[in-house]
Amino acid sequence: MATALLNDLHHTALAGLQSVRALLHPASAPLAEELRRDFDVLSEIAYCDLGQPVDVDDALAGVDTVLHSAAIIHVQQTQDWYRINTDGTIALAKAARRAGVRRFVFISSNAAGGRARSFEDRLTEEIPAEPLSHYGKSKQLAEDALLAMHEPDRFEVVILRPSMFYGPPVPARHVDIYKRILHGKMPMVGNGLYSRSITYIDHLVQACRLALTHPGAGGEIFYIVDEQPYTTKAITDAMATALGCKVSYIRLPSAIGPVCYLADRVLAAAGIYVQPLHLVGESTWHVGISPAKAIRRLGYKPSVSLEEGMRRSIEWCRNKKLI
Repeated sequence: MATALLNDLHHTALAGLQSVRALLHPASAPLAEELRRDFDVLSEIAYCDLGQPVDVDDALAGVDTVLHSAAIIHVQQTQDWYRINTDGTIALAKAARRAGVRRFVFISSNAAGGRARSFEDRLTEEIPAEPLSHYGKSKQLAEDALLAMHEPDRFEVVILRPSMFYGPPVPARHVDIYKRILHGKMPMVGNGLYSRSITYIDHLVQACRLALTHPGAGGEIFYIVDEQPYTTKAITDAMATALGCKVSYIRLPSAIGPVCYLADRVLAAAGIYVQPLHLVGESTWHVGISPAKAIRRLGYKPSVSLEEGMRRSIEWCRNKKLI
């Protein structure tokens, strides 16, 4: 996501933008020269480990606005979500406030909100958050702490909740799915008719720009998704169409979803995380989300269709010879 935003800033002008300082994990240091070469809008690079967010004050000196998108999604131990996504975010925000930062934009997740009650229902910002995973809970706790720090005209907090986002540059985990569809068979739990909102990367970048600059964004949470939810099957079918093939499904009973979710929760209580179990455990949820608040309050305009977004994604992968 950060690369997509840098690319956007590289090609367009953002009112009032004088320079961009990237705050990278120390392990990303080898990428620093590549980033400087590819994005002339990037004027400075500093380093921070959210797992140990110490001595970050100097890196934030002179910064007016922070866009915080770093997080950990898949972990080895349950506590890592809270150590990085919650505690690391709070420590970074406190350092930003000490440094005189005026606006702190936090990329949270739809997982902080939970799931919809049915296929027809849509999650909105007015519905109380009910995260159903430790990842979602770690994000929701960070949201609560940040909103408690919000002070209009001194330290504004803006929270964006994107759903799973896709598009160029395509992450390796999505390339793996494309390869599975192209060369093998795709597992499908139940009939695949579960409501799913996703977010095309250009839509998320647009929302980030609005969150950084819109005067009415402070102190608010916004879901950032494509305008209409799809279904799990529709998303997979759109990938296959973009790949120019017909997807073959390995059908799994819908009952496997709740069983895996229960097993995931039992293991999580012991601090253990098993990624396939976690993903299958969420496979039968309805996660339809409304972006109406962002459209109404920020002028957010999701315009890229699922089919077009997948076409661009596959084209990018082929140009990079990844598939």
